[in-house]
Amino acid sequence: MKHLQLILTEPCLQQWSDMEQPDGKHYCSKCDKHIVDLTAKSDTELADFFKHKSDKVCGRLLASQMNRDLLLPPAKIGWQWLMPVALAALAISPAQAQNTKPAMLQSAGQHKNTSEMIPSSAGLPTLPITIKGTVVEDLNGKALAGVKLRQMGEDDILAITDSLGRFELNLADREKLSKFIFNLPGYTPMETYLNDNMMIRLSAGKRIMLGGISTISLNRSPLYLIKAGNKSCTIEAPELNELSPDWIEKIEILKGEKAMAVYGAKGAHGVILIEIKKAYRKKIRFSK
Repeated sequence: MKHLQLILTEPCLQQWSDMEQPDGKHYCSKCDKHIVDLTAKSDTELADFFKHKSDKVCGRLLASQMNRDLLLPPAKIGWQWLMPVALAALAISPAQAQNTKPAMLQSAGQHKNTSEMIPSSAGLPTLPITIKGTVVEDLNGKALAGVKLRQMGEDDILAITDSLGRFELNLADREKLSKFIFNLPGYTPMETYLNDNMMIRLSAGKRIMLGGISTISLNRSPLYLIKAGNKSCTIEAPELNELSPDWIEKIEILKGEKAMAVYGAKGAHGVILIEIKKAYRKKIRFSK
C-alpha cells in the first residue's frame, strides 16, 4: 500500500471566524468555496474526503495532520485516484490558529519524481495563534481601555485594549511559553502567560494615606475635603493628582458664608468637597 501525505503549498490568510455564516457553516468568499472542519477526522476519513470532494469545497485541518504519512487500513482497491492535485484546505495549529493554508495530497511513490515542486516541512511558515481577551478593573469589573500589552523584556507594544477592554494579537508557537505584561497608568501592572478568551483584572495602584482635619491655613487657597462614607479629611492640592477620576462620585464647591457656616474659618476661601464612590472607599485610608 502506498503512503499518503497532506502537503502544504501556498498560504491563504482568510480568518476562520470571518467565514462563519448565520447557519453556522463556513464559506470563503475569497476562494468561493464552502469550508468543512476536518480537525476531528481520522486519517481514513481525511483520505475519503479528498477522494470525493468537489471543486467548490475545501477542508480545515490541524497542523498535526499535515506533512506525515496518513495511517490507512489495508484496502483491496487501488489508489489510482490519488493523483498529485492541489486541494484547497485550511491548516490550523493545535491552539486553533485561524490562518488558512492550501494542501496537496501526494503518494510517497510520487515524491521522488516531483520533489522539486514540493516544499520541505522545514521551509513551511509557522502558523500564528490568535489570542483574544478582555481587561477589566478588578474591583468592579469595568472594562479598561488603553491598556498596553508587551512581551516581557521587550519594548514593542503588541496590542492596546479598545473602549470595551478587548485586545487581540497573533503569536508564533514559540511565543506561547513567554510571559506578557499588561500596563495602564494608575493600575498595578500584571505579568502573565496568555490564553485565548482570557480575562485580565487590573488593580488600581497605590492607596492614598490621608491625615486628619488640618489646622487653619494662612494662605488663600480653598479647603480641599475628601469624603469617603462617614469619614472625611482634608487634602493638599498636589495630592489631588493621586486620585483617579474613576473614584470620584461628585465634586461640590462651597463659597462665602455657606462654606464658613459649615467649616468655620477654614472655609473662608471656599471649600471643594470631593465625594468618593462607594466601590472605591476602601482605596482611601485615614491616618487618624
